[in-house]
Amino acid sequence: MAGAAVGLALALSGFAVPANSIAAEFPEKPVTLVVWAGAGGALDTYGRKLAELLEKEAGWTVKVDNRPGGSGAVGVSQIMTQPADGYNILVLTGTLTFGIAQGLIPFELEDFRLLRAMQSEPSSLAVLSDSQFKSVDDFTKYMKDNPNGLKVGGHAPGGFHQYMLYQLMKKGGFESGWIPHDASGKVTLGLLGKHLDAAMMTPSTGLAQVKSGEIKLLGVSTDERSAFLPDVPTFKEQGYDIEGAIWRGVAVKAGTPDDAVGAIQAAVDKVTASEDWKKFQTEQFQDSPDWKEEEFTKRAQSDLANQLEFLKANGYVE
Repeated sequence: MAGAAVGLALALSGFAVPANSIAAEFPEKPVTLVVWAGAGGALDTYGRKLAELLEKEAGWTVKVDNRPGGSGAVGVSQIMTQPADGYNILVLTGTLTFGIAQGLIPFELEDFRLLRAMQSEPSSLAVLSDSQFKSVDDFTKYMKDNPNGLKVGGHAPGGFHQYMLYQLMKKGGFESGWIPHDASGKVTLGLLGKHLDAAMMTPSTGLAQVKSGEIKLLGVSTDERSAFLPDVPTFKEQGYDIEGAIWRGVAVKAGTPDDAVGAIQAAVDKVTASEDWKKFQTEQFQDSPDWKEEEFTKRAQSDLANQLEFLKANGYVE
């Protein structure tokens, strides 16, 4: 009360009151980006570029803390043990909802404030360039006539790409098995070695082979044609109403104050407006959804509901 009285007296007497003497601006100290994956992968690359540009564009001091393990649970747990003050920001991917649905991440969406999705990659139906299949229709018609007749696979059991195949199966009315691979790079090798007839994969996984013409993408799961793949039709334009992307973004612990969240959003705005960020996105072959908190949260809620249905239908959860 005394401080307020002094501030009022100074204001009435014509003296300006420094803003930071009343309310400090966020951040007052270094901010930690908790990356829930190890060094060197796509999520770490994104997190480190974000840290670099938060320092350059927003003037923050940022450190990166890699916390791999437990399908993201280790990184999430690190965030949840810290105060809800915005100084620990989680760098995460769209596998968040799969992890929650499968019980691998022992938290709920309500435990987070999902602040911004900054990158996204679609899934694609990929075959070798000399494949008999030249379109999604060719593939689905063959599978209708020959249920489980092709070796189809991708990264991980019960993950994003199998989920996208499941959506295509529902729309196309066919049955298919799934051959999981424990690393994205092995999916490309599986196609090239003809251990797979077709794969669901992110285009960047086999980017060199797509560019060289060794691998052909029959369709991508974007709403509209990707600027990176202008010659590849979407599933939607071929009559299969499916859309999906694996996103990367940032979140904080639920209960983080609005002023801290607002400061983080403003800093991210500076990052995404920068030429460095735009160049990085192009080099990394990444779309820029730029979903803010409300849209991001609704998307995650929808993903969680749809993925839970898929996981139950395929016996991954009861």
